[in-house]
Order: sequence, then C-alpha cells, then structure tokens
Amino acid sequence: MKYFTTKHEKNAAKITTLITLIIVLLLFVVGQDYKEEPEEYGIAINFGSGAPAGGNVQPNKAEVQEEAPQEEIEEEAEPEVEEEIAEEEVAEELLEEEEIEDTSEEDAKAEAEAKAEEERLLEEKLQEEKAAEEKALKEIEEAKKEAAEAERILKEEAEEAERLKTEEEAKQKAAAAKAAKEAKEAKEAKEAKQKAEAAAKAKAAAEEKLKKDKAAKAKAAAKAKADAKAKAEAKARAAKAAAEAKARAAAKAKADAKAAADAKAKADAAAKAKANAGGGETSFALIEKAPIYPGCEGGSNAAIKQCMSDKIKAFIMKNFDTDLASDLTGIQKINISFKINTSGNVVNISARAVDPKLVEEAKRVTRLLPKMKPGMQQGSPVTVSYGLPIRIKMSE
Repeated sequence: MKYFTTKHEKNAAKITTLITLIIVLLLFVVGQDYKEEPEEYGIAINFGSGAPAGGNVQPNKAEVQEEAPQEEIEEEAEPEVEEEIAEEEVAEELLEEEEIEDTSEEDAKAEAEAKAEEERLLEEKLQEEKAAEEKALKEIEEAKKEAAEAERILKEEAEEAERLKTEEEAKQKAAAAKAAKEAKEAKEAKEAKQKAEAAAKAKAAAEEKLKKDKAAKAKAAAKAKADAKAKAEAKARAAKAAAEAKARAAAKAKADAKAAADAKAKADAAAKAKANAGGGETSFALIEKAPIYPGCEGGSNAAIKQCMSDKIKAFIMKNFDTDLASDLTGIQKINISFKINTSGNVVNISARAVDPKLVEEAKRVTRLLPKMKPGMQQGSPVTVSYGLPIRIKMSE
C-alpha cells in the first residue's frame, strides 16, 4: 500500500485483493476432486467356494492358484507320475487350504480394521472438508460483506468526490465571476478616472482661459484708467490755461462787470420765464408724467415709473462686466445717477463706488441705455433727474 497515496487508491487495492481471495476460495471449494482409493484397498481375488466371502489374498498366493491348471495339463501328459504327484498335491493342498483359511481370517480381520480405519479417516476427511467448505463459505460470505462494504465505501467516496468536484466547480465559477466583476469594476474605475482627468484638464484649461481673460480685462481697465488719467491731466492743464487766460482777462472782465451783471439779470429772468413756460428740470419722484422706457407704454404714472425702474435695473445687471476687477469679491454697491433730457436721451451720467473700475463700468453700461420718451410737466417736455442704487455680485 505504500505506493498508493490517495484514500481512493488504497480502498480500490483492498477491494481488488478481496475479490482475488474470493475467486481463489471458490476455485478451491468447487474445483477440488476426490482421490480414488489406493490399490491396496482394491478388488479381492476369489479362489472359489473355499475362499471367505469378500476376503482378499496376497498376490503371490493368487499366482499359485493360477498355475494349477498348468500342473493338471502336465498330469495328463504323464499319467503314472500324476497319481503320486496328485496325492502329494492333495496333501499340500490341504495344508495350504488350512494355511489359507488361517491367513484369510487374519487378512479379513486386518482388512476389516483397515476398512474401519479407512472409513474413519474418510469420515474425518469428509468432516475436515465439510469444515473447510463451511469455513470457505463463511469466508466467502464475509468477503461478500466486505466487498459490499467496500463497494458502499467506494460509492460514498465517489459521491463525496462528485460533491467535492461540484463544489470545486462552483468555487471556480464564483471565482471567475468575481474576477470578471473585479475586472469590470477596474475598467469602469479606469474609465471614470480618465473622464475625471479629462474633466480636470478641461476645467484647468477653462480656468486658465478665464484667468487670461481677466488679465486682459484688467490690462484694458488699467489702460482705460491711464487714458482717463491722461485726459484728466490734459483737462487740468486746459483748466489751468483757462484760469490763466481768465486772470489775464480779469481786468477786462472787471471793466465789463456791470454790463455782465445786467446781462445776467436779464438771462435769469428769461430762464425763470422759460421754466414757468416749460423746458425746465425736475426729479423723477416729482414728475407729473414720467419718461417712458421702451416696452413700458400704457398704464398709470406709477406703473410707468415702476416698469422703467425694473427695466433699467435689469439692463444694467445684464450688461455689467463682473470680471473686470479680479481683486474684488462678493457684493459691491454702486450708486448711479443721470438725466433724461427733453429729447429722451441719457445725459450727465455719474456714479459712485469703492473702486474706480466699478465707476467706469457703471457709466459705460448706463450710456448704453436706449432712447426714451421724455417726461412731461404741465404739458411740456422737461429734463428728469434719475438715481438708481444697484448691488453687483462679483465673480470669485
């Protein structure tokens, strides 16, 4: 059994050995032939009525009886000698018969004893063979039981092996399914990662572009501020030159002061008369009939005012560039004021905020307002002053 490693191989070898033993025992019991009796227990020679029934004689004595006919033939050839010989033979015969009778009795006794012994030995042999046969049958029965048990064990082991095989196949299928699922999840994770990286790159590119745009706008705003500063300086120089020219003309103006005062008085009187007659200026809150923003026609004066305020506020909020000041965040407050002249145009725009860039942007957007229908006071068009506070949420 040392060459068999698995339990299944060992059990198979045991069963093979048991089957071989059963076959050998069957051959031993079924194939055994009884031996014939030995020749010394064979057929007895009968010498006539004088021999005992069933008695046996020695073979050399049988030869004496067989030679008797030859002597009788010789007596017929020699009649004279025959009588003498016959008498002698009769005497010898009698002696021999007596000896034969004594010997036959002894032989019969010995033969009876031998036959009894033979029968006893035969009985013992039969009993031994019967015992051996019973033992062999018992061993065969036990071998059958062991074979049945071995077959049962083999069947159980086969069923166990099949169950283990089924479990192993199920485990392999589960492992394969798990591996496929993990591969799919890994693939999806990889694709998600690639998408995230692509989105991050796109976002970075957008942020970079936005940053460049902000830088360009800041540069443009700085340039505009520089231009405004240059204009202011030029205006200041012009004002200075004008002041100097005015100083130079002061003497002449002093001489003409009285004439100017008279002219001014006349002009004031004319302006007052013109205001009373129409064409003057009033506030948006006091106007009799407010200017009409495009799309706000119809309705009461209060409805026209509310519509105009909503439209102007929406227009400024829509067109205001919230990216112009990268250093500003959160909500910024801006106060805008302007006038709507008698032609309906927006003029005299001004703005106040914490940063000059916001002021310039508020003026720029206000200049884009559309032309309106002028306000009316006492049936005549007048200039209307308008103020609008707004709050702008800057881009972060």
